[in-house]
Amino acid sequence: MRTKRLALAMTALTIASTLSLATFASADAGAAQRVDLKVLLLGATGTEPSFEAWQTQLQREGVPFDALVARPGHAPITAATLSTTLPDGTLEGRYEAVILATGGLLTCDSAPCTSALSAAEWAALQTYEQTFHVRQLSAYVFPGADFGLNAPTFSGVMDGQVGNLTASGLQAFPYLRGPVEIDVGTFGYQATPAAGARFDTLLGGPNGSALVGVYTHPDGREEMVQTFDGNQYQLHSWLLRHGELEWVTRGTYLGLQRNYLELQVDDVFLPDDSWDPVRHVTNYDPAAAIRMTPADVTFLSNWQAARGIRMDMVFNGGGSVQYTQENGSDPLLPAFQAIKSQVGWINHTYDHPNLDCSTQSFIARQITDNTAWAQQAGLPFSGGELVTGEHSGLANLAPGNPGTIDPPGLDDATPATTGGTLAAGSYDYSVTATTPNGESIGSTTTVATTGATGSVSLAWEAICHATTYKVYRRVSPAGAWALLATIAQPARAFTDAGPVAMTFTDRGAAGAAGAPPAGNGARINPYAENPAFAPALRAAGVTSIAGDASKPYPQNPSSTAGAQWPAGQSFVDGPARVIPRYPTNVYYNVATQAQLLDEFNYLYLPPALGGVCVNTSVTTCLTAPATWADIVGGESLRIFGHMMGNDPRPHYFHQTNIAQTAAVGGGALYPILDAVLADYGRFFAGNAPIVQLSQSAIADMLARQDAWSAGRRAVSAYIEGNQITIVNGGAAVSLPLSGTEVGDLYGGTRSGWTTAPTGASTHVAANAWPGTVTPPPPPPPPPPPPDTRQVEHIDPPPTGPGPVLAPPSASQPPVTTPARRGPARRTAARRVVKKKAKCVVRRKVVRGPRGKRRVVLVRRHCKPAHRRGRSGARHHARARARAKQRAADRRRGG
Repeated sequence: MRTKRLALAMTALTIASTLSLATFASADAGAAQRVDLKVLLLGATGTEPSFEAWQTQLQREGVPFDALVARPGHAPITAATLSTTLPDGTLEGRYEAVILATGGLLTCDSAPCTSALSAAEWAALQTYEQTFHVRQLSAYVFPGADFGLNAPTFSGVMDGQVGNLTASGLQAFPYLRGPVEIDVGTFGYQATPAAGARFDTLLGGPNGSALVGVYTHPDGREEMVQTFDGNQYQLHSWLLRHGELEWVTRGTYLGLQRNYLELQVDDVFLPDDSWDPVRHVTNYDPAAAIRMTPADVTFLSNWQAARGIRMDMVFNGGGSVQYTQENGSDPLLPAFQAIKSQVGWINHTYDHPNLDCSTQSFIARQITDNTAWAQQAGLPFSGGELVTGEHSGLANLAPGNPGTIDPPGLDDATPATTGGTLAAGSYDYSVTATTPNGESIGSTTTVATTGATGSVSLAWEAICHATTYKVYRRVSPAGAWALLATIAQPARAFTDAGPVAMTFTDRGAAGAAGAPPAGNGARINPYAENPAFAPALRAAGVTSIAGDASKPYPQNPSSTAGAQWPAGQSFVDGPARVIPRYPTNVYYNVATQAQLLDEFNYLYLPPALGGVCVNTSVTTCLTAPATWADIVGGESLRIFGHMMGNDPRPHYFHQTNIAQTAAVGGGALYPILDAVLADYGRFFAGNAPIVQLSQSAIADMLARQDAWSAGRRAVSAYIEGNQITIVNGGAAVSLPLSGTEVGDLYGGTRSGWTTAPTGASTHVAANAWPGTVTPPPPPPPPPPPPDTRQVEHIDPPPTGPGPVLAPPSASQPPVTTPARRGPARRTAARRVVKKKAKCVVRRKVVRGPRGKRRVVLVRRHCKPAHRRGRSGARHHARARARAKQRAADRRRGG
């Protein structure tokens, strides 16, 4: 029986290490000591969910650590591994904290259960902890006397259970309110503290159980234990890991945590296309386009004020100018001017062109024209911040699944009574664009001619990434199509004035057989950055730009080959830092809940259920329609997860998503954000407010994080009494520091960033480290043999996790269970993989039909496939309106 094997193994370890304890380092009693600010992370296999969770936590807080996996044949842990004696006799401990993935690092794959460490290694480790007053955290234990607990009274999946912090727990986790929800798919145990044990329960569970607590061993060592598993994607890990790190390091360490939420709303002042939930298609008719109104601005202002949250408006001034030209005035502009200081403002270019093929002069003018317009409008903004339309201009290694070019927009279709042989009648014209991979859908218009010698002149703007254009005609409304011409893309299709005008005159030729395709097959291959992009940014004074967090970028922007920046990684492009932004399943063409729900189901349901989803190695379709509650649960949980990651990268949406607030279900984004904020308020105390940064501040923070990640190998630090000494063997670097005079109070701890110059610098710790060695007490008598009468059904902790959950990095198709507040809502938003599975389900964003953003599931053993592209469906309503205006200007000679 595995339970008996586990108990026997733990007893053997206890006896061996206890007998060795009193013989270690006793000669150094009373010597001065110092301890390095570094964490030792130990695992038995390196694949334990808790091991990976702690790697993630330490990395994202910026904590220096050594990860040791005690596989067979590993370098043994000895006293020399853990400490040394300096020339002046000072004892130096190499680690301020020890974190174990599982209690005892046991493996029970064969009888009997054995520890990955030998008895001698345990003795060295335990004596080190006692000698240097170093705390230990065991991230997942099987309850027993070795951890100050009784045998468990429950084992199994703990989905939805809610623990509550005790008075001691609120001191250890001062940033939390009290309740801690155990996430879906978590295996664990319930056990009560053993009689006579010095055990302080921090997180209490059902039936008087201690889910997290601190056990003070008879020799004085302190160990925090947790009786349930957790990976880096689970709610309870998000809530507890930071406080556990604070405890095990005594609150003094290199690293820090903040909870960020940045919300960027694109296309402000522009109209966007509208999803038709009846026909399940995007309606590109300008008359159906969605644009915010003054009432929506009032709603935004009131919503922000009630919640203390700021959104940033990513604006296109050309949209307001065009609206004024067509309607005489733009009431949206004064509405925003009235609340201009309540929101942020970021340049989105003047009228949102695709910049992949544009010239340097055109790109720079799009930036500076929008800057000049905003200055004239009195909007407060930073001239160095930019978000390009569809993140264009940058390279695109993953155009989509599929990523397709836009169909050309027919700017002009003008009939004439002369110049051809067209008979009087009504004709449909359609123009498509092609790439080496296929042909786009057509842009269609209807023209009436008179007389017997008519002709029709067509005009459209060149499309970036197109190779040819095809022109079709038929007798309206249902005649047979004929292919009239195939026109090559000009060598200079893009000039300083923008895309050139393509033209064709139909003089009545019969044409060849052919028809515009029903679907867009004009897929794009990966392409390099526009070589004019970085020089244009420099000319316009841009210092930060937006990228897509769901896709990688080449480190050499002029090539699609070679090393890549992984998806979500910030990097520098020319003069600007690229800030990856998180896409969501709140689509650009939806304002109401009905629109979003219909489009979501259309994209994720299989054809048999009315959708277009096809299961692949990287895509999992729904088996039943999602509900609105499912979408709210899934999207809010994903955003919440990013907030927990010490991650300042923004989420982006579109002005449509906060429009039509007076309509039933309008302003579809608001309920999702309300769910995020409700969860935050439920779990977090007021001393850990949500941090919102400007785009420039985000760029600065990402630069600091990257510089510290790259430079921390040259930096070491140690604490001696209440003095922290930082030794930097490289160039000056900014580093995160907690538990000193640096920074501000956040979540109960003072922390912040400080510059470590070359050489040594010092800081004062809020808590002095115990400064002298105390001789260990006499060893206690060996414990009695283990109780073999334990309940038969209780198992030791598996070497793998409980069911492993998908990460929150991008939302996945929800299941059909209606989401509710509390544990059940999270069940609805998650999909579970069986425990011990090495294939962790991940989420990623890719292109769906017509380039729509879709979120799919990707398993760890599957190589990352392409992610969301940017060259599919665009904002046709405004593109056509702009084209119409330019065509009129050309006719007027403007």
